[in-house]
Amino acid sequence: MKGVQRALWQWLDQRLHLEPLAEALWQNLRKVVPPHVNWLFTLGATLAALLAAQVGTGVLLMAYYKPSAAQAHHSIEHLSYEVPLGWFIRSLHAWGSHLIVGLALLHLIHVYVYGGYKKPRELTWVSGVLLLALLLGFGLSGYLLPWDQVAYWATVVVTQSADSVPLAGPWLRRFLIGADEVSDPTLGRFFVVHVILLPLGLLGLMGLHLLLVRWLGISPLGRADEPAPDSEALRQRGGHPFVPYHLLKDLAAVWVGLGVLCTLALLWPSPVGEPADPLVTPLGIKPDWYFLPPYQLLKYVPEAVGVLIPPLFFLLLLLLPFLDRSPERHPRGRSRAMAAGVLVAACLLLLGVLGHLSETTRTILGITYHFDILGWPSHAGGKAAP
Repeated sequence: MKGVQRALWQWLDQRLHLEPLAEALWQNLRKVVPPHVNWLFTLGATLAALLAAQVGTGVLLMAYYKPSAAQAHHSIEHLSYEVPLGWFIRSLHAWGSHLIVGLALLHLIHVYVYGGYKKPRELTWVSGVLLLALLLGFGLSGYLLPWDQVAYWATVVVTQSADSVPLAGPWLRRFLIGADEVSDPTLGRFFVVHVILLPLGLLGLMGLHLLLVRWLGISPLGRADEPAPDSEALRQRGGHPFVPYHLLKDLAAVWVGLGVLCTLALLWPSPVGEPADPLVTPLGIKPDWYFLPPYQLLKYVPEAVGVLIPPLFFLLLLLLPFLDRSPERHPRGRSRAMAAGVLVAACLLLLGVLGHLSETTRTILGITYHFDILGWPSHAGGKAAP
C-alpha cells in the first residue's frame, strides 16, 4: 500500500511539482505557537467543523425540499415524518445554525480581548467580521424556508423595518421580498440567497481567512510596534509547535462541538410548525435570539434610527483595526478598550433579554409578572398557587 501511495505521489509531483508546496505546508504546520494559547483558541477550528456539518446537512435537505409557497411546508413535513432520519438531519441543521452564530460571536470577542485585530492582522479581522455578517445572513434567509407561521411572520416583522431606511426604504423592502408582501417570490429569493449566493461568499471568505491565519500565525501578546518573536524565542517562553500539540486540542474541541450538536438534535428535535397563513397573525412572534437586540432596539428609538444602527455597528467593527491605533495587545494594558467592549456586550445582552421577555407572562419566585412590549415587568396578580 505504501508503495502505491509513493508511486502516486511521484506521478503527481512530476507533473504538478507538489514537493515545494508540501514542504512549505509542513513547515507552516510546525510553526511554534505562543505560550498564551489556550482552549479558547480552539473556537475557530470548532466553528469550521460545524460549518462543514452545516453544509453537509444542507445538501441532504435540498434533496427533498421544494422552494415554493405551495409545497415548502409539505416537503418539511415529508422530510420530518416519512424520510428515514430526516428529522435528525433537519434538527442537526437547525441547531447547527444557533451553535455557529454563538461560536462566531465568542470567537470575535476572544480575538478582540487578545488584540488579535492589530497590525499586521487587520485583514484577518476584516475577513472574520464579513464572515459573521454572512452567517447572520444565513440565519435570516434560512429562517423563512420552512414556511410555517413563526417563520413567515418573523420574516414579515424583519423585512418591514427596511421601509424605514431613509430614501431607499420602500425600494429596499421590495427588492428583499420581490413583491408587495412576503409571498412565493420572497421564498424563491431567500432560497437562492441561502443555497447559492451566501455559500459562494462563505467559501471565498473562509479560504481567505484560514490562509491569513496560517500565514500570519497567532497574534502574540507583545506590542504591535515590536518585532514578532521568532520560533526559538517562543519555544524558550514555553511555546509548542502547532503539530501535534495544538492540533490535538483542536481535534478534541471539534469532537466535543459535534457531540453537543448531535446531543441537542437528538434530545430536542426541531419541531414542525403550522403552515404559514398570511391572514392569521399569531401572538408573540419574534426573530431568532441573535436578532433580538436590534429587534428590541426598534422599540426604544425612532425606526429610521434603529434600522441604521446595526449596519453602522458592523462598519465600526470593520474599521476597528484602523481606529484603535494603540500598539498594546495585552488586555491588561487596554483598560479603555476592555471597558468599551464590556459596555457594548452588556447593552446587547440586555436588549436580547428584554426582547426575549417582552410580551410574555412569567412566574418568578411564586409571583406572576407581565412583561410589556418594552420588556418592563408589572405585577400581574397574586402569588401563584403552590
